[in-house]
Amino acid sequence: MSLLPTIKLKKNKDIPIRAGHPWIFSNAIENCPNLKIGELVKILSYENFELGIGMFNPNNSIRVRVISQNPDEIINQSFFEKRLQNLYEEKAKFLPENTNAFRLAYADSDYLPGLIIDKFDEVFVFQIHTATMDIFRDEIIKSIKKIFNPQAIIERSDVKAREIEGLKMLTPKIHYEKTKSISNNSREKIVEFQENGLKFYADLINGQKTGFFLDQREARKRTFELAKNKNVLNLFCYTGAFSVYAAKGGAKSVCSIDISEKALNLAKENFKLNNLKLENGKYEFIKTDVFQFVSSQNFDLIICDPPALTKSGTNIKNALKAYTDLNQKCLEILNKNGILITSSCSGRITENDFKHALKIAGFKAKKDLKILNVLGASFDHTEKLSFPEGKYLKTLILGT
Repeated sequence: MSLLPTIKLKKNKDIPIRAGHPWIFSNAIENCPNLKIGELVKILSYENFELGIGMFNPNNSIRVRVISQNPDEIINQSFFEKRLQNLYEEKAKFLPENTNAFRLAYADSDYLPGLIIDKFDEVFVFQIHTATMDIFRDEIIKSIKKIFNPQAIIERSDVKAREIEGLKMLTPKIHYEKTKSISNNSREKIVEFQENGLKFYADLINGQKTGFFLDQREARKRTFELAKNKNVLNLFCYTGAFSVYAAKGGAKSVCSIDISEKALNLAKENFKLNNLKLENGKYEFIKTDVFQFVSSQNFDLIICDPPALTKSGTNIKNALKAYTDLNQKCLEILNKNGILITSSCSGRITENDFKHALKIAGFKAKKDLKILNVLGASFDHTEKLSFPEGKYLKTLILGT
C-alpha cells in the first residue's frame, strides 16, 4: 500500500482531535497538499505526532473528517467489517426488550463520517453523505452482507447534504435482496419491525429519511406512559408511531394530523398491525397542513414533532419564530394540567434557544410551563461529549 498524503495542523489545533472531536476546519491546517476530493490523509500535529486518518474535501469548510484515531489503520472492507461488528455489539446489548430496529452507524459520532446505517429487523438501510464514503460504497455493502446476512440492503442517498460534498442526490436503490418477501412492488419496500413490543411498518424506499424516525424511541415510550385516559393530538404524525404508542397506552382518543395522505394511510396500517380498531371512532386521521390547522377541540396531551425548520445558520431567527408560533398554537388548545411533548430536530437550534422559544410561546398562550423531561435522540444515535455538534434532537415534555 502506498503511503497516505499528510496534512499538518497548526499549533494547539490537535487538542480537540485528541479529545475525540472528528472535524478539522480549514483554518486549523498549517499545510495542505493538492489533494483530490474524498482522498484519505494522515493527520499530523504541529509537532509531527501522528493523530489518525481523515477524509479530505477541499470544497468544504470542514476540510478533514476523522475516520480513525489509529494512524496505521488501513481503510478497506476489513476495516468496515470490524467497525460495524463492534458497533453492533456495543449497541445491541442496550436495546429495550422486543426491539429489533436501531441506528447501527451514526456518521461522525461513530467515526464513520457521512455514513448512516439503520437496521430494521433483517433489512439494512444506509445513506452516504460524504465523498470518501461514496468511494467505499461497495466495501460497505459487502461488509453488511458478510456480517449480518440480511434480507435486503437499501440505499437512501437522496439527501441534499450530498451536494455540499460535490455529490449528486441519488435515487433510492435496492442493492441486495435475498427474497422478494418484503413487498411485491419494486418501488415500495415495506418492512415490519418491533419497538418496545409494538409493531410498525416502514416504507424504506419512499418514506422520509430512512423510512422511520428511530431517534424518538425514548419520547414515544414516555408518550405511552403519559397517555392513559387522555385525549391526544399528534401533529406532523407521519406514519403514526407516537399515535400508536398513545393508543396502546390507554388514550381516550387519538387525533393524528399530517399533510401526506400516503403517510396517513401507513399510519392506519400501523394501528391495524397493533390490533387497534379504526371503526370505533376513537382514532381520527386528518390530512392537512399543520401550520394551517385550526382546532375547535382542546386536548390533554399534544405531540408536536415537526421536520427541521432550519438546516443552515442563515435563518435561525425565522426558525425560532416558527417554533414559537407553532408551540403557542399547541398551548392554546391544551387543557389545564395538560402535557405538551415538543421537539426540534434542527441541529442549528440549541437546547437553550429552543427553551427560550417555548418560554415565549408559554407567555403568549398565558400558560405557566414546567419541564417534566428533557430528552435527546435514543442512545444508538451516539452522543459524544467531545462532539456537541453531533447532537441535533431536543424533546421537551412540558406540563401546565
